[in-house]
Amino acid sequence: MEELAYPSGTYQCIFYTALFLHPTHICAGFYYEMTSCALMGVALYATSLNYWRFPLMSSRRRTIDALVAKSSIAYHIYLSLYTPNRMHTTLPFLTGSGLYFASFHLYKKKYVKSAAVCHCLLHTLVSIGASMLYKEHYHSRDRP
Repeated sequence: MEELAYPSGTYQCIFYTALFLHPTHICAGFYYEMTSCALMGVALYATSLNYWRFPLMSSRRRTIDALVAKSSIAYHIYLSLYTPNRMHTTLPFLTGSGLYFASFHLYKKKYVKSAAVCHCLLHTLVSIGASMLYKEHYHSRDRP
C-alpha cells in the first residue's frame, strides 16, 4: 500500500490552504496584467489540488506538483529582483522557500503537524508574495 505524505486530518489543512489562497494571487495576476504569471498560478493551483487531495509519497502527481511549484517560485524570485521594492517582493518567496526546507526537516524528525503548519505558511507566503509582486510590476511600468 502506498504511504501518505501526511496522515489523514493533517494533509487536508494543506489542501484547503491551497484551495482558498491560490485564487487570490491568480486573480491578482490577471488584474495587474501579469497574464503569464496568472497562468502559472492556474497550473500550480491545478497540480497542488490534484496532489494534496490524496498525497501519496511516491506518485507522479507529487513529482509534477513539485516541478511546477519549484519552477514557478524560481521564476517569481527572478521577477522580484527587477522590482523597485525588491525587499517586499523577494522576501516572501525566500521565506516560503525556507519554510519548505523547515517542513522537510520537521517531518523527518517526526514533528508532522509542525511540518504541515510550515507547509501551509509556505503556500500563504508565496500567495502574498505573488500578489505583491504583480502589484509592484504593474505600478512600476511606464504609463502614458
